Amino acid sequence: MLTKLILLSTALLLGASGLGGPLQTSSPDCTLAGKLSGSCPQADVGNGTVQLEATQEHVGSGDGNFDSGYEADGVAYIPVDDELDSVEEAWCDIQRIECVPWTPPADVATTGPVTISDVASFRPQTPTAGMQPNQWMIVGLDTNFYATTSAHVVDGTLFGGTAQVRFTPIAYNWDYGDGSTATTSNPGKTWDKYRITEFDPTPTSHVYEEPGNYTITLAVTYAAEYRVAGSSWQNVVGTLTIIAPPLTATAGHATTVLVDQDCIANPTGIGC
Repeated sequence: MLTKLILLSTALLLGASGLGGPLQTSSPDCTLAGKLSGSCPQADVGNGTVQLEATQEHVGSGDGNFDSGYEADGVAYIPVDDELDSVEEAWCDIQRIECVPWTPPADVATTGPVTISDVASFRPQTPTAGMQPNQWMIVGLDTNFYATTSAHVVDGTLFGGTAQVRFTPIAYNWDYGDGSTATTSNPGKTWDKYRITEFDPTPTSHVYEEPGNYTITLAVTYAAEYRVAGSSWQNVVGTLTIIAPPLTATAGHATTVLVDQDCIANPTGIGC
């Protein structure tokens, strides 16, 4: 931004129009600050006096406000320009405000990559694990497991500013409690949502070979993104893993029995 002060003398304009008498100019040693403040000798025109005035010219939007580099908060922020220093300092003296070098506002992007530890205060929702059948398994048949979580946004503060972090699940780590584990990018879903029958295999199902009591654990790994003040989403370096509350279930052998009603008619019947 180019800011410059132009000293205009109304007396000169009046003199040129032939309306005044001899013009008395200010003394040669009058400083710029003195001219701006009006402390220098005035120019006489006829019976009246016309004071030297300062006008301001700048490149801008035409709304009468200072362009970037100036703010109306009692402090003038001045671009660095050796040729304009004296003029700007004089202007600040006249306005009786503090002039300080202007610096751009801090930007999160300038602090370097944001890591998962930087967003530790943004806590993602705790995932949950589900299973079918509920809390029991039949040895030799598939037990269906699934996770209930999805991408979600958490509000908070990052580097002193309002921010949002978006957590997206990218991996589901299953520990089936019998020494077997599995990692998948598929959260799984119920047999009904797959539109398949009970005990059919699914991407997250597991077969228990021995009867017993088991504890099943799900750990969900999240990738994160952040944004500040509605800006575009930026990647966060690293991932975060959250463990869901564990499931406990019992595996046993099944014996086929003849019943007089199906599970729809008698939901509490054997095998339902």
